[in-house]
Amino acid sequence: MQIALLNCDRVDSQLVEEFGEYPDMFKQHLLAQDSKLQFDVFDVLNNELPKLNQFDGFLITGSRHNAYDQQPWILQLISWVQQCEQLQRPLAGICFGHQVIARALGGKVEKSAKGWGLGVAANNLLQKPSWVSPSLEGEDNAKTEPFRILVSHQDQVTQLPPQAELLASSDFCPNFMYQIDQHILAIQGHPEFAPDYAAALIDKRQMILSPTQFVLAKTSLKRPLNADSVFDWIVQMYKLQ
Repeated sequence: MQIALLNCDRVDSQLVEEFGEYPDMFKQHLLAQDSKLQFDVFDVLNNELPKLNQFDGFLITGSRHNAYDQQPWILQLISWVQQCEQLQRPLAGICFGHQVIARALGGKVEKSAKGWGLGVAANNLLQKPSWVSPSLEGEDNAKTEPFRILVSHQDQVTQLPPQAELLASSDFCPNFMYQIDQHILAIQGHPEFAPDYAAALIDKRQMILSPTQFVLAKTSLKRPLNADSVFDWIVQMYKLQ
């Protein structure tokens, strides 16, 4: 399968040598699910967007930019998402990608009054995506255990698109993960991040955080993550098409 990665940001120059660029992070996780996947990367900041009939799946990365801004490249991306939805092409959205999909399809994105979400966020997994195989006997407690994903955001989807189905939620971020039919999966968190990379981002923001926020964010990084499940669900979605 040929996957298009729509890259909407660049890793800080001080961190890129150790952690790579964002497409590198996604490739590593996606290839762990299916080693036969192939990728093309599109620089959305420079108005590069993939043709919808040339790929088996699409993924929009995170970004330091705001999904509710009116920058030309963001408006062009919104138009592309709307065309993608019309054709019901398989699309995953991560953080900014999650937000821009919501905006494009009738939802709302805003800066949250709750401030920064950093470190490992624990959410309630309300349900798995509808295309995921039913749990084996004895796995039904998955819904009662925290669904933990690394996060780094101030903005949130405050209103889902009308056709979206909520999958995961928390008091801090009520619309954490959603699906649309069987061709869109969007999540506010960053399953592609390594804990060490998340720690580096928290350190860079220390001056704008309270001491309590900083300590809680760094301490949370010791918790286990459910990132592999997210990439499993994304690859399963691609294979439905």
